[in-house]
Amino acid sequence: MKNISKLFLALFTLVMASCSVEDVQDRPVIEATDAPVITAPLTGASYIVTPSNAENLFERFAWKPANFAGDVVVTYNVEIAKLADKDFTKPQLVQSSNSNNVAVTGTTLNKAAIDLGLTPFVGSNVWARVTAVVGTQKISSEPIEIVITPFKVAPLLGVVGNHQGWKEKELTYPFQLKPSAKGNSDFEGYVYLDGDFKFLEAADDLTFSWDNVSYGSGGSGVLDTKGGNLTAEAGYYFIKVDTQKLTYSLVKQDWGIIGNATAGVWDNSTAMTYDRATHLWTVTASLSANEMKFRPNNNWPGNFGDNGGDGILELDGANVKVSEAGTYKVTLDLSHSRAYTYKLEKQ
Repeated sequence: MKNISKLFLALFTLVMASCSVEDVQDRPVIEATDAPVITAPLTGASYIVTPSNAENLFERFAWKPANFAGDVVVTYNVEIAKLADKDFTKPQLVQSSNSNNVAVTGTTLNKAAIDLGLTPFVGSNVWARVTAVVGTQKISSEPIEIVITPFKVAPLLGVVGNHQGWKEKELTYPFQLKPSAKGNSDFEGYVYLDGDFKFLEAADDLTFSWDNVSYGSGGSGVLDTKGGNLTAEAGYYFIKVDTQKLTYSLVKQDWGIIGNATAGVWDNSTAMTYDRATHLWTVTASLSANEMKFRPNNNWPGNFGDNGGDGILELDGANVKVSEAGTYKVTLDLSHSRAYTYKLEKQ
């Protein structure tokens, strides 16, 4: 009985092996005979992606399907590559589809462009193609040339330069500019400058590195990601930057207090002094029980008040109330971008 079982097992193994060999030999070989052909977009199509239009449908890529000489499910990958890489040695996937077209939003196109390494806010010519895939078999369309202008808005901008020793790893809050809202390209803040400087983007994890995008001079009030150092004479500046428009402005400022609570009433500001170590403006002054405000350059544009009486400043805000006459140390803190505060400490 034992020998019969061994014989049966050997015969079963031989039959299965024979069937497996025959199955492999008889299995049809999938070969691509015709590549896909892009029908949309046309060569020269141009796409400018911005934060405001990124959710819009930008293009419906369409193509004549590939022929794999059989009834198979084909995956189509829309890919882009840099202009110097027409052979697509380093392709970047845009989107995939099992149909002969795919709708691509600005967000999707923008991510592919940024991942490919295109410069934000600059139009770049790239190759686009469609690759048909079945298992390990691939066949690609002829590429077409298109233009993509992507955007990338950093969570923060650092102001790196002579004023802080060009130490990009030490771009803490006194040297940072914030946007008005997440995803916006309008940055602002107050920073002491002293000669040459640049703007440096923070990564998504809020760290700074020269591997990130930096902005230098592209001319008066204009930024260029490949530009040389910007420069400013030593002083305290209100800085505005738009990384989409590639513009910036610097307004040198000296701060003071003004109002009926101060010696100059509403006619002249009482000057404050800036401390580079603490990044604060201060003055010790005799104040009456009345009202005051903070203003730059002994003028009203850019003045701050306090709408809620909570120590938080608002542009053109309500007058700051001094509840009791006396000598006060007045402190103005503009070192945290878009979160400006003050203190009145009776001495």
